[in-house]
Amino acid sequence: MKNLILMLFVVLPFWSCTEASDNNLENCGDTTNVLYEGFSYCGVLKENPKQPSFLIINSNEEVQKLFTTCQTVAVALPDFTQKRILGLFAGPKPTGGYAIKIQAVVEDNCQITVEYFEKEPQKDEIVTTAITYPADYVLLPKSNKPILFKKVKEIVDYVVIGRYSFFCPSNCSSTYRIDDVKTIRFLIGNTTSASYEVLGVKEDFSSFVSHIPQEFLALKGQTKEFKNDLIADGGGCFIEYHQGNVVTDIKFTNFNNPEKGQENLVKFMDYIYSKISFLDASK
Repeated sequence: MKNLILMLFVVLPFWSCTEASDNNLENCGDTTNVLYEGFSYCGVLKENPKQPSFLIINSNEEVQKLFTTCQTVAVALPDFTQKRILGLFAGPKPTGGYAIKIQAVVEDNCQITVEYFEKEPQKDEIVTTAITYPADYVLLPKSNKPILFKKVKEIVDYVVIGRYSFFCPSNCSSTYRIDDVKTIRFLIGNTTSASYEVLGVKEDFSSFVSHIPQEFLALKGQTKEFKNDLIADGGGCFIEYHQGNVVTDIKFTNFNNPEKGQENLVKFMDYIYSKISFLDASK
């Protein structure tokens, strides 16, 4: 069955022959993160999948065969000598509000495992009544290893940190997400965008959380900006701390003259800046 996984052009059902479990995952040494990237294409599939499926694309010709032509913007396709496109499809859904998302890609000496989760509409959520076809796309490095798929729970505890500047003459903002599995860099600063890349750095979500001071934790669920109004608004850094459905959103803008009792927040701000600088230099 594993040989079927590597066939090109064909959208194959993966539930019956590639769904990973503890029984069919071979023990081939330690796993490491595959450094994949998010991918979005302006064309749409010429034929929507009729069941949960995946496809692998290895050339510009395959893109043209499977997708309609982009009419609005020019999209840079990957270097197919080094990378390939993986598309993962949930199949037809009766309404909007459904989603499928690749959460991690890991490999060992034998195989590649794609971990993903699915979402359904929330109760009382307003959605389109049309049939939808949830999908997610990523760029993977070239490999001859078989690919397995493993359904997992969505990671809901993570931090998003970033730096911004209002006076920067070029793109000097940085945005990162850190969770228990991986660290990703958003390439255009938008945390909902498909433009992101997984970094080859050790995951340290627990270590990061250990640096959060009690003064910050006391603001759980709030949106707040710490700012020195006497200084021109040139930028700063921010953190979103996601704890399930609760988000604490804090900005530090020119926060170099704190009030009494805010010293630990300044130390935490400095830690965020140092973490961003480290990630800026990482690949």
